[in-house]
Amino acid sequence: MTKGGYIPVVDFTGTPDTVLIAEGYATALTVSQLHEGVVLAALDEGNLLPVATWVRKHYPQSKIIIAADNDVKPDEANIGKIKAEKTAKVVNGWVTLPPTKEKADWDDYRQKHGIEATKQAFIEGVYKLSENNMKTNKILVNCDKKLSIDTDTDIAQLAPNQLAKLLISRYGRLAVNMESSTIYNYNGIIWQPIKDSELSREMANFFTENNTHFSMRRINGVIDVLKVIAEPIRERDLDVIGFANGVLNTKNHKFSPHNPDDWLLHENGITYTEAVEGETLEANAPNYTKWLNHVSGGNADKARRIKAGLYMVLANRYDWQLFIEVTGVGGSGKSVFMHIAEFLTGKHNTSSGELKSLDDARGRAQFVGKKLILLPDQRKYSGDGEGLKAITGGDDVGIDPKYEKQFSMVMKSVVIITGNRPMQFTERHNGIARRRVIFHFNESVPDKDKDKKLTEKIEAEIPVIIRDLLLEFTQPEKAYQLLLEQRDSGEATEVKRESDPLIDFCAYLIAMEAASGIVVV
Repeated sequence: MTKGGYIPVVDFTGTPDTVLIAEGYATALTVSQLHEGVVLAALDEGNLLPVATWVRKHYPQSKIIIAADNDVKPDEANIGKIKAEKTAKVVNGWVTLPPTKEKADWDDYRQKHGIEATKQAFIEGVYKLSENNMKTNKILVNCDKKLSIDTDTDIAQLAPNQLAKLLISRYGRLAVNMESSTIYNYNGIIWQPIKDSELSREMANFFTENNTHFSMRRINGVIDVLKVIAEPIRERDLDVIGFANGVLNTKNHKFSPHNPDDWLLHENGITYTEAVEGETLEANAPNYTKWLNHVSGGNADKARRIKAGLYMVLANRYDWQLFIEVTGVGGSGKSVFMHIAEFLTGKHNTSSGELKSLDDARGRAQFVGKKLILLPDQRKYSGDGEGLKAITGGDDVGIDPKYEKQFSMVMKSVVIITGNRPMQFTERHNGIARRRVIFHFNESVPDKDKDKKLTEKIEAEIPVIIRDLLLEFTQPEKAYQLLLEQRDSGEATEVKRESDPLIDFCAYLIAMEAASGIVVV
């Protein structure tokens, strides 16, 4: 049967005053005896709307009556009534259906009650669909927000994609990470991940609030569809830094309110404020300044490179494909460096672990979604650093979360390693060397000068430190170039010589412009 096709009970010409549309042909024959007008058989309820739409287009002045089937069943939707009312509403028509308590069409009613009683019931049962008398189901989308919608479809009849859209409305806005299939919700500041278990519970709450039966199979089906139809998470602008009260663009230095289209996954928890008049690092962040002078040995160039490393952390410039390694004796300031980095990123955006964990898919799972990976007080490591190289190089790495599906992703994190001795990498293809920025803190703080509350004092100075870093590196590339200088510095080479005999040996070799001496064939 062609969609929109129909069978007229009697051929007709001209413009009819009334057009009556029934589902089946037998019903249409009966309807032709109940009311004056042209009678069409649509052949099934799914074809009512196409036929009625065709009639309204060709006969805009005609009255359209849908002679509906009464598909009443216990605990089930009345499909005949729903389809008829939906059709009538679209074409500004009328509906009439048999006044029975069991499933019946108008031909069934005639056979049981006779033609005269059926004619009277047909005429008395005609009603017009309007906004005031249209019978709809009210679906409560979000109880807390008092958000609801009206629909002419029972919840039990909604398809998974329709329910998924209602779940999106319940949250406000959802997006999906295409790599991990994780759903994210915008909370007014950042996009935060939602576990599948939480989505399942929220969907169960939705059904419960609407007094609708459900099964885990149905809930899982909705969530699976949600991951297909939700908008994808976009890439954030790398020049934007998220604060608790807004975002700062490091290129134009414009501070703006939070916006979902910034696609921030993190904010550092710090309230951004403009500098006070006459603010200086020495006067307004004396504890940080004291620490910086100590770890740099009073060397202004080294101090600026250390600040470049902190800027890389603040701005989350994982795209620079570098990692920081801080070595030195105990009590030299390494842990303070890590604490400052954590303050700049936000503790909730930081995760600590061991270097060897980066080489394993299960071990990497603990760092997913973090801006900063801290590997403090690393003991002796001897490996090729394959995981570290892949993460800092922006490569896809495998993730194996416990009790969840495995996936691969690019981990957009800055990595910092600290230890009394430098790491020993067996990789000889320059993959680690070109990413490794080493700072050596070689002077321990005397016991009499140690301040047990130094970290707390520096934390209070973080807003001043941030403003100083942003002022120092108005052009982010300057920070990048300083880190490259530190990577290739004599200080870094000396550290690597201590830990790697091969590098120590190569340091004694001298490059010559031309070959001289004995040539061995």
